[in-house]
Amino acid sequence: MTKSSNQTTRRVGRRQFLKTAAGGAAGMSGILALGQAPAFAQTRELTFLTIASFVPATDVELKRQLEEWGKANNVKVRLDIIAHLQLQTKKAAEVQAKAGHDITALGPGLGDAELYFDHLVDLKDIATEIGAKNGGWISPENYPIRGEWKLLPWWMPPFPIALRTDLLEKIGEKVPDTWEDILRIGKKGKAIGHPFGTALGHSADANVTLLSILWSYGGSYVGKDGKTITINSKETRTAMDFVKRLYTEAMDPEVLAWDDASNNRCLNAGKCIAIHNPISAYESAKKDKVVVPGTQQPIAEVIDHVHTPRGPVGRVTTTGYWCFGVWKYSKNVELAKDFLRYHMQPANQDKWVEAGHGFNMPFLANLANHKVYESDPQYRRIPDVAKVTVPPSWPGPTTAASQQVLDLYIIPDMFAQHATGRMTADQAIAWGEKEMTDIYAGRKKRP
Repeated sequence: MTKSSNQTTRRVGRRQFLKTAAGGAAGMSGILALGQAPAFAQTRELTFLTIASFVPATDVELKRQLEEWGKANNVKVRLDIIAHLQLQTKKAAEVQAKAGHDITALGPGLGDAELYFDHLVDLKDIATEIGAKNGGWISPENYPIRGEWKLLPWWMPPFPIALRTDLLEKIGEKVPDTWEDILRIGKKGKAIGHPFGTALGHSADANVTLLSILWSYGGSYVGKDGKTITINSKETRTAMDFVKRLYTEAMDPEVLAWDDASNNRCLNAGKCIAIHNPISAYESAKKDKVVVPGTQQPIAEVIDHVHTPRGPVGRVTTTGYWCFGVWKYSKNVELAKDFLRYHMQPANQDKWVEAGHGFNMPFLANLANHKVYESDPQYRRIPDVAKVTVPPSWPGPTTAASQQVLDLYIIPDMFAQHATGRMTADQAIAWGEKEMTDIYAGRKKRP
């Protein structure tokens, strides 16, 4: 090829390039004029913030479903899992910044929907759709806040009593049914080095157990109107005196500093004779092949789960009410709703519940008697406990104030001050009453 032909080729190539580029630019202008983003800019990402489950297989299945949905819909997905006690701070920071994850876990109470009401998308459309596909919601009156579904109910972990059957036999006791039975068994167990274990400090478990005792003895901290503080009563004094006896006669002082994993560790270390807790300790014992100290016997074989105890007035308990929320500042609201529809399909919920071995009970009627609860004798009581489980604000409605009572651990602090002798029952109740009154009047803000 000659020098002249080379130059001609370069000129034609350059003219063709400019013509193509001009056409491309014109096409791009047309797309932008129509308000359409170019294809290469349409990368979509859905982010989800949740808490670490005490049964890790639950998180594995959730991640699998999120990735499966993302792949099918050409969406990049990210699941961020944090310790549950970090969630309050993380949510508050995201709201302050109006940036962060698209979907967030809400809980452990229902009050987040009130607390963050103006920052959450109304999910009534998909709540109605999901409920219809799953036999309806359990206690649907609990979830709308100010008439809007600012949260989508997800799961709760019911709280039975987990106990050591071999130690029960050793002290000559039968299966407990009441809180007085727990005191008697714990007292005998402590005498041989095996106390009853439940947190009395700043933990979600402490809120659950102490509210359970308060209600079972006829007390409450707020009335049905959601305004009247009712903690100052003879029933509360009776419950507080019982907890003082339980602490001094049947427990170790270390429970004042326990977190939500401490009672699991106490049971699986072979120390505690019984704990008030979901089935997570049992699941951990099986998974880690924990044995009774000094033997080769799997400790899971001598753990049994029985009904949450009743008190003089009745049998009632609570738990963490975990829900989904979608932030209004999310740029992917419809994607978030689409994934929630996918995750809450009956087939996917079935797999997710089975992965958690019943630890994560949905608020859906068709799943309340899931086959998993018949797969192991240790799961048999979970549906029974769920039937006597009420929201933490009971008998009042869920409000931002009821959530703050939980978040500031007012109930555990009040009980602990009396149990340890730092205050009389009257002094501790007066302290708790003032704290709650200030919270409900809006005079006390969360730290």
